[in-house]
Amino acid sequence: MTILNKCLITTVAIIIMACGANKSSEDAGISNNMSVNDVVDKSTGGDSKMEINNPAPPPQPPGQEDGTKGGEPVSGIEKKLIKNGEVGFQVNDLKTTKQKIETAMKANGGYIAKENSYDYSNNPTDELIVRVPAKEFDKFLAQVLTGVEKIDYKRVDIEDVTEQFVDIEARLRSKHQLETKYAELLTKATSMEDILKIQKEMEIIREEIESAEGRLKYLTNQVGYSTLKITYYEHTSTGFNFGGKMGNALKDGSTGFLWFLIVMVQLWPLWLIAGLAWWFILFLVRRNRKRKQL
Repeated sequence: MTILNKCLITTVAIIIMACGANKSSEDAGISNNMSVNDVVDKSTGGDSKMEINNPAPPPQPPGQEDGTKGGEPVSGIEKKLIKNGEVGFQVNDLKTTKQKIETAMKANGGYIAKENSYDYSNNPTDELIVRVPAKEFDKFLAQVLTGVEKIDYKRVDIEDVTEQFVDIEARLRSKHQLETKYAELLTKATSMEDILKIQKEMEIIREEIESAEGRLKYLTNQVGYSTLKITYYEHTSTGFNFGGKMGNALKDGSTGFLWFLIVMVQLWPLWLIAGLAWWFILFLVRRNRKRKQL
């Protein structure tokens, strides 16, 4: 074998060894850089036990987490507003007013959420809490106040919850992606310990997702339907009303007399002591009189 052949063989061997070392180095690098999202390949000689930590959620585009882009509001995001109101007024007839409110409510696709009635002596009052689609709120309020001569108070509150919507939706996307990643991990897990750890993390994420979805559903309902609290009363007092006042006086007087008797009975120990004291005084007086006569 000539010197030239020996050099060629040596060069080829060096190149093959270098390629094998580079491949091993790449494999080792992949194994060392694996997060909890990957299962360590036993063929690389790594440890088969996985480190179950919360994997970092996939990066979001700049500004998408909070509804902004580069610090500026993202155009095209629909405002999410919660509109609620409260109104109180005097009417001539409670029954007629309620019928008018119910007619307007049904015409605007609303419903009664709560109803109360108060039987005050001179001002019988009804209270309705009505929910109507948000887009029909202003029209419904105007219909309720149509023909009302005296409005005691009127209040409308508007709360902007757009930021909350954007934040919750971004968190939900991140949590769903994280849940999917854990599901992939679960299919690659080989030991019971790893499986249990992954399942525990998935349960926590699922609870967080359900909580966020519940909050989002509540906000969606509040945005979709507005609430109006309607309080209306009827003023029934007319003149002095001597007969009515006399009847009330007799009724109140009889009630007061009954309470007086009850109080007197409750004080029976005091009456007993007073009676014994009176008897003792009379006894002393009579004895003194008898002594003087003797």
